[in-house]
Amino acid sequence: MECKNCSTTLLDTNRFCPNCSAKVINNKLTFSFVVEEFLATYINWDNKFFKTSTHLFTKPEVVVNSYLGGIRKRYMQPFAFMIVALTIYGFYMFFSKDEVLGYIDSINASSNNDNNKEAVLSEKWTNSLINYHNIITFGSIPFLAVLNLLIFKTKNFIEHCILLVYVYANYILGSTIIGALGLLFNANFTYVYLFNMILMVVYHMYAYQKIFELSYFKIILKTILLWLSLTLIFTVFVIFQGIASLY
Repeated sequence: MECKNCSTTLLDTNRFCPNCSAKVINNKLTFSFVVEEFLATYINWDNKFFKTSTHLFTKPEVVVNSYLGGIRKRYMQPFAFMIVALTIYGFYMFFSKDEVLGYIDSINASSNNDNNKEAVLSEKWTNSLINYHNIITFGSIPFLAVLNLLIFKTKNFIEHCILLVYVYANYILGSTIIGALGLLFNANFTYVYLFNMILMVVYHMYAYQKIFELSYFKIILKTILLWLSLTLIFTVFVIFQGIASLY
């Protein structure tokens, strides 16, 4: 018997190839096998996914510093963890998209903006955020890493990217759970959105305070500086987009 991947001679008792480590598969593909292989590849069904997420809430500094320190087997890889988080979030958005758009429409209606360019622009923004959420998420990582590098310093750019991927992905999981519970219990989307925004700020403060070993005063100060920077950049972007839409 030979390995189907590298042609190395195998023993009948071999479960994995001693040369390329590929799993020895002799049976036909079944649905259960495909599911098992997916879970093993992307979620690591030995509780590594749940362990990573739980520890990112309870001791984020251990998860991040373990990976940055060269420990790769203890927790799930950051980008694989992000992909799983975004996949779960995608399922949630599939069921909640109508509610999100309805919420935006209600805001526009209460502001008498139904026929206003601002209302149309707001709806386009929301649709873009929903349809291209994965691209926007990954695209925002380098930009946010630069801001974090300027404010928190200590680590280099790549380390800040890894840190952000872990923290951002775990926030996405947390917000997805909150959103799903909101759908399940038919909660007002305004409160769900507000709670998720609070979660984002608080979790970012908590994780970075642990990872960078900052005092409460310093983490509050740096968080305020970060969000003021983001608000300023976003405001400038919206102004330019508004000017561009006039032409």
